[in-house]
Amino acid sequence: MASQKYSAMSVLVNSRRLRFLVALCILFVLGWVLLGVLEREAARAEQTGMRLMLNQIRSVLVVKGAEIRLKEGADFRDRAGRNPFDWFESAPASYKGICTEGQPEPGQWCFRPLQAGDKNDTAGHSGRVIFQPRQPITVGEQQGSDATPLAWVVAVEFTDRNGNGRLDEADLQSGLKLQPVEMKKRNERAEN
Repeated sequence: MASQKYSAMSVLVNSRRLRFLVALCILFVLGWVLLGVLEREAARAEQTGMRLMLNQIRSVLVVKGAEIRLKEGADFRDRAGRNPFDWFESAPASYKGICTEGQPEPGQWCFRPLQAGDKNDTAGHSGRVIFQPRQPITVGEQQGSDATPLAWVVAVEFTDRNGNGRLDEADLQSGLKLQPVEMKKRNERAEN
């Protein structure tokens, strides 16, 4: 009589192992898909939060522009480059104040004053609003990531009557706006 190669017990153990491996593979694939969805949703939530903050800043600029127009007339040039967070009644939780040497923490906002000798530094109070994203995001033409912060400057909104792209005495000023600017890379700053 030939001996049995497989006993009923070993067939049962092997089938359980196979079911366990199949279940483990299914859980791995589901986990992988779930992580991808979570990452996309986190990026979308961060982008939505950033857009909401930009809208809040723009609203503050509209109010500040109206105040300036009522009190002082229609000359907004001395407010260009200022820190718009100074005009909030209370600073947003994600605003961390004046930027230190490094970039702000991911997901945070700060204001970086222009250094002496920087282009457009008129009175030492001008600077840029900086946002450091956690994940790659795009706003208009700007693309930011954990290595590339996004930046804006408070600028004068005006009607360019002569078409030269600059604010001249003859141009009609209508208020303040938030204008995107390009951030210099760390290497470029060190060379200049």
